Amino acid sequence: MDLKIKTETEEFHGRTCGIIKQENKFLIMRVNKTSYFHIPGGHIEIGEDSKEAVIREIKEEIGCDVQEANLFVIQENFWIRNNRKCHGIEFYYIIKPKQQLQMIDCEKVEIDKGKEKLLEFKWVTSEELKDIDLRPTNIRDILINGDYLKGLTHIVKK
Repeated sequence: MDLKIKTETEEFHGRTCGIIKQENKFLIMRVNKTSYFHIPGGHIEIGEDSKEAVIREIKEEIGCDVQEANLFVIQENFWIRNNRKCHGIEFYYIIKPKQQLQMIDCEKVEIDKGKEKLLEFKWVTSEELKDIDLRPTNIRDILINGDYLKGLTHIVKK
């Protein structure tokens, strides 16, 4: 069961994401042709820690095993969606896959809890990221500026 709570007026999400960089390109994705991209990852399951979750999510979405996963950002997001107050806590990891990944942009269909999702994966340079709607935007800025190499950061975005 996902770490996700919804009421009529509020919702909470616990998520984890993995940054994969190869040959000076980052792997980003979007679901069902949304207008924006994000970092591969997903909800933490109840009883699972964030590192276990990112390793599982990378295996499910990308199909690769993880050699290393190093936490570099904990981000708290607050927003309004459909008149609901939302709060999300996201853990971002630098991922080192066990094997070199093929660097081709691709799409795949995933069945998640009985629902079909179209996942689109794209490899982009930090320069190309400047023109892409990658959310959250401060993670995009961290990748563009190389700040992901500086150690653990806690961000609160309201």
